[in-house]
Amino acid sequence: MTNADFLISIITPYYRTLKETKELAEVLVPQLDEKIEWIIIDDGCHEQELDKIQAKIIHLEENSGGGSVPRNVGLDAARGEYILFIDSDDGVAADYIQTIKEKISQEDFDYCYFGWESPHFHVMIEEEPPFWNNSIWNCIYKRELIGDNRFDPALQIGEDEQFNIQVRHGKRANILKILYYYHDTPDSLMKRGSR
Repeated sequence: MTNADFLISIITPYYRTLKETKELAEVLVPQLDEKIEWIIIDDGCHEQELDKIQAKIIHLEENSGGGSVPRNVGLDAARGEYILFIDSDDGVAADYIQTIKEKISQEDFDYCYFGWESPHFHVMIEEEPPFWNNSIWNCIYKRELIGDNRFDPALQIGEDEQFNIQVRHGKRANILKILYYYHDTPDSLMKRGSR
């Protein structure tokens, strides 16, 4: 792997979603191998239960009030050739990693979309995501493409969109399969506001 210790780095900002994060770990951890690192950034919750999960846990002293700071901490720590983002209250398919690794081995790309679903939507991204879906969790990013770009901590809303405008350039690919499950939970990053 060129200039990378891992093939994939998965970044998960954590905020008061222990039950959901444990459920995510039950599905994700069995998929991990020596080429994959999972980084969980505890955003000032001091949740020691996270240390039992098979992942690299980074505990931030104070809550940052949003997803940008923990994601940036994750990006700074990441050593993978490709970057994935999973929110701590969401879920992934049982073949999430296998499908992504197969795509990486089959096709060269700078970023790659994949399908996702929620209780209200079933989204298969054949070209570009719908205009209302600017999230970062439906995409594989080449770390080289991200470079020094980071999320803007000053933004409480729209930080994903701004990040994507900066980094989604170059060769695009698509995985026509549902790999991500978005859960609408009370403490989700979308609902945290300025807490």
